[in-house]
Amino acid sequence: MPKVISFRGIRYNPEKIDDMAAVVTPPYDVIDSTAQKKYYEKSPYNVIRLELGYQFPEDNEKNNRYTRAARDYREWLENEVLIRESKPAFYLYEQEFSLATVNYRRTGFFARVQLEEFSKGRILPHEETLLNPKADRLALMSACGANFSPIFAFYVDPELTLDQEFDKIKNSQQPEICLTDEVGEKHRIWVMDDPQLQQKVGSVLEQKRLYIADGHHRYETAMEFFRRNHDKYKAAGYILMYLVNACDPGLVILPTHRIVHSLPSFELSNFLKELEKFFVLEKISGTAKPDTVLKEQQDAGKTAFVMGTKEPALYLLVLKDPAKMRELSPGKSAAWCSLDAAVLQTLIFQQLLGLTPDSIAKQENITYTRDTEETLDALGKNAQLVFLLNPTKISQIMAVAESGDKMPQKSTYFYPKLLTGLVINDLNS
Repeated sequence: MPKVISFRGIRYNPEKIDDMAAVVTPPYDVIDSTAQKKYYEKSPYNVIRLELGYQFPEDNEKNNRYTRAARDYREWLENEVLIRESKPAFYLYEQEFSLATVNYRRTGFFARVQLEEFSKGRILPHEETLLNPKADRLALMSACGANFSPIFAFYVDPELTLDQEFDKIKNSQQPEICLTDEVGEKHRIWVMDDPQLQQKVGSVLEQKRLYIADGHHRYETAMEFFRRNHDKYKAAGYILMYLVNACDPGLVILPTHRIVHSLPSFELSNFLKELEKFFVLEKISGTAKPDTVLKEQQDAGKTAFVMGTKEPALYLLVLKDPAKMRELSPGKSAAWCSLDAAVLQTLIFQQLLGLTPDSIAKQENITYTRDTEETLDALGKNAQLVFLLNPTKISQIMAVAESGDKMPQKSTYFYPKLLTGLVINDLNS
């Protein structure tokens, strides 16, 4: 199965950087221009300069965001702002966070993982990818020869073999890095350089499949980089990955809700009648909590949504006949057909509202949010309909990945995101 190895990671030098919170960022794909400017201003050594640098009108082939990132990366190494670990290590990473007054801790670790084609069935994706993000990440890797942000993947170990080892480390050692980020979440890093533990990690994981949770574009980019540069970079065949046990109680997936707008000639009364072809409709009282209503349906094994309309009114939609979904999704697996996001996209967006897969992919009539209140508030603005969903389950992701299907976009949101800048994987060593 996948080869998981330790490595001499590149980290910020604590003698040069006394505030780690000032130099790390969330993943590049959740950073807008306002956040980018904020991170630039936090520190002249913020990893934003490497991961998502500014672009200027005068940029050219020799001076652009990628060449500037490569220059800064080299200078920071030369000036020992960034330093290389003295021995190969895995990096234990604990995140402490809260959701709806419930406290969680998620524990995984950073490692190098040998790249493999998905066709081998040992590292599995669940998402479609787009060309533009891959071109951007390839240009950055080619300029810098490093992975600044990790891919997020999970494995399944119900026996908690490695988790027990990790608990021993957390209970007996002080973390090398301990910071609180801008939203109050805590991040801790322990350096695991014990060869015996490293051997145990490798032997346990060589028996496991890895499922990519987040970072599909970066994985496919790394594969392309390896094809082009395997003779130039010693470690081009490996990628920086964060690995977590699917059985970790802190592995949380949040739902992503849908806001529908700008539909021409939309008429609500006709639409409600059409919905009855596929769903049982029930109006929800104003005192009911949509999240609770949805959870009850999920626990009962039913596919359901809460739909909001401009009346204003909320409706519970419960799928009548799962066989209809399979009938209208030729070539798709049973696992894919059971996904809430797939049912919503196929039966409502495509069959009833007439949206095409292309228009859905381009988000011409749909926007996405993870906040329930924000979703419902959109009905007072330009939204014609909103749909609240249950979160996708880990077991569903695994089943779809194993079937070879890809989920509809915005089907999963693993929370919290991993910080960029805690550990860098240099491909020259």
